[in-house]
Amino acid sequence: MPCKLCIERGKPWKGDDPRCAFEKETFSPDNWNCATMNALRSIAERRGHTHRDDMGPCSIGFVPFEGADAGYIVMSWYKNRGRTGNAIVMQDSEIRTFTYQDARDALAYNALVTEEAR
Repeated sequence: MPCKLCIERGKPWKGDDPRCAFEKETFSPDNWNCATMNALRSIAERRGHTHRDDMGPCSIGFVPFEGADAGYIVMSWYKNRGRTGNAIVMQDSEIRTFTYQDARDALAYNALVTEEAR
């Protein structure tokens, strides 16, 4: 089943159907235009935590988050198209699989940080 944001957004465009990155609990690189991944990439861009390299190996960005397993969601993608090719969680002493719970924690944490800055 798609993530909550994919369900809420639906498909407001013509063309290929979206493929959610969280059909299961862990991130799948076989995604396209996943609303949760798009939101995380937008946060990384707004915070200035991206480097875009269309002619190089990839663009990269990261989003900090807090929660039970706080860290950084590190993502890579090609150009600014809908697919997020890779995403992992990095912590001081560990690199681990990125989960849907991590995504929810990051969205909540970054919404709170944005609200506190206002």
